[in-house]
Amino acid sequence: MNRQEQRGMADIRAMKRHQRVNEIVARKAKNKAKVTNNEEGLETDSLVIGVGPGVCTIAPDGGEPRLCRTEMSVAPGDRVAIRFEKVAAIAPRRTTLSRTDPVNVHRERVIAANIDILVIVAAIADPPFRPGLVDRYLVAAARGGVQPILCVTKVDLAADTSAAEVYREAGVPVVRCSVQVDEGTDGTGIDELRGLLAGSLAVFAGHSGVGKSSLLNALAREARARTGGVSEETGKGTHTTTSSWLYTLKNGARIIDTPGIRVFDPGTVTADQLSAAFPEFAEYGCRFRDCKHREEPGCGIRGAVDDGSIPKGRYMSYLKIRGDF
Repeated sequence: MNRQEQRGMADIRAMKRHQRVNEIVARKAKNKAKVTNNEEGLETDSLVIGVGPGVCTIAPDGGEPRLCRTEMSVAPGDRVAIRFEKVAAIAPRRTTLSRTDPVNVHRERVIAANIDILVIVAAIADPPFRPGLVDRYLVAAARGGVQPILCVTKVDLAADTSAAEVYREAGVPVVRCSVQVDEGTDGTGIDELRGLLAGSLAVFAGHSGVGKSSLLNALAREARARTGGVSEETGKGTHTTTSSWLYTLKNGARIIDTPGIRVFDPGTVTADQLSAAFPEFAEYGCRFRDCKHREEPGCGIRGAVDDGSIPKGRYMSYLKIRGDF
């Protein structure tokens, strides 16, 4: 394990420590500021575990899940107040995973809220590995304050996973997984991923057909989510998860399974957020502090690309996400 990956794993351990502290603080604050339901029909602090058009499924603390109406844009992981079986308010979000709304590019769509870990699920084959999509998810994680993990699936289909190793070198924890089960054991990497997610609220996101639902079923050791494959005609994944839903594992991990996507636009990002998604660039100094790594003289990043220290594909992805800012 290199220094960058050790730093990534340390970030996860530190995140879990901070999470436990935050949970204790939040519990104390909740008890101190607890509002008695003296307003008729009001319930506070319910967890959203599923969403649909005009409705959401909530799980009140200590209560059974049930369906409520909503005119607000809620996401799994949200904490909401309910009045007369309708969402009345959404609590401030600690973290988010969001994307540009495909219908309205000027609008942000929150996919999951209050999450600790983003698991970027990417197949090494069938469909092929797409580093550009991974990079865009890393930017979204940096913007939303979420710790990313790259889970490379279907490693039983291809022995060469070197395309994903660039992320391990950049400090992103990488787990190689296969849901193909040997007799009496879990598939490759399942135990490792299960351990990383223990006690955390995580979201699974990735391209259609990469095996998110199969991975979730393997982690839970039971079939809970629908599974599908890749279209023989298009070579693209088929949608099997049609709405986001929150599942709970026996080790305390809570996982939000999201529908597969074919295009992901993280929207407008700042230079700091972009730098956080490409941390390995910081090792190579540039002549100018505000270098955009394009045509500026003395650019250390372009020099590192030229000598192979930074993969050209990773650099081109950076430029594409950066755009004109």
